[in-house]
Amino acid sequence: MGIFDFLKNKPKMTDEKSDNQNLTNKIELKTHLDSIQKEIFLFLKPLGFKKKGRTFNRQTENGIYQVINIQSGRYEFGDKYVIPGFRENFYGKFTVNLGVMVKEIYELESHNKPKDIYQDYDCQIRERLPHLTIKQDHWWTISDDNNKTAKEVIDGLSSHGLDWLDNFENRDKICRNLGNLEDGSPRAKLDVALIELHRDKSKAEKLFQDYYNNIEIKNRHKEYVKGLADRLGLILKD
Repeated sequence: MGIFDFLKNKPKMTDEKSDNQNLTNKIELKTHLDSIQKEIFLFLKPLGFKKKGRTFNRQTENGIYQVINIQSGRYEFGDKYVIPGFRENFYGKFTVNLGVMVKEIYELESHNKPKDIYQDYDCQIRERLPHLTIKQDHWWTISDDNNKTAKEVIDGLSSHGLDWLDNFENRDKICRNLGNLEDGSPRAKLDVALIELHRDKSKAEKLFQDYYNNIEIKNRHKEYVKGLADRLGLILKD
């Protein structure tokens, strides 16, 4: 083997060492996050939540599911990827998502099938726990101080998260509170109309019509709402 062959092989050894180090880090991160999640579930289980993966569900009314999800930063990026304040590297960190899933709205899309556990992206009503507790986004660093981190999450759920979820624990509360959300989606009024369709069709038709009338004429969403109304047997006036 010549000297140039030796030098050619040296970076490969460095890469293998780096890969092994990354694998060790991933295993450690998973172990710590598992420990944090275990403590959170010990708090949530007596409240009626069940768990699958990193997600917890509780059904509070027939077809109404409360969702709590632990979202971890999946990938490690280089320094060139990170732009502080705009694009962050969340590898080695996690946050907590909250949501409420309404079955009759979820099932409007034919590809949406019943699940053992619903995810936060299945929900019509969504929030992030730190937005409630400190009014800004926050990702906890995964470290060996598992008890402290778990306690912060549990305290946040106790003081804010569960109360927020309970604002939407049944259809009456959803219809009453959904339009009052800070930074809420304009689509909330459509979701209320869809819920009312199963309870009071004449009221639902009026809500649909009001929502439809407030969409700009050239907005493609107007076509979607018209098509949705047709599918549901509702007549909208232009």
